[in-house]
Amino acid sequence: MNKFSIAVFASLATLIGASSTAFASEQECQKLKNDHDVIYASKGFCFKDPEAKARFGNDNCYTTKPKFSEKEQQRLDAIKERQKELNCK
Repeated sequence: MNKFSIAVFASLATLIGASSTAFASEQECQKLKNDHDVIYASKGFCFKDPEAKARFGNDNCYTTKPKFSEKEQQRLDAIKERQKELNCK
């Protein structure tokens, strides 16, 4: 292989790797958002986010300020931290 071919191959491999990493990050961000919303929904949270409303509904909601157990709050904190690391939207 000549130097040009190697450079093209390396560039494509990097691009594909970056693309698949971005896709994996998007998937993880979506899972984190869903995990977050499940915890809130289980506490009767009234969602404003249209996507969350569509998924969980607001028919049985009763609060905008749910109270969480220590374990739930720790999980929510971990979710938030991971979302920051991934720069989730």
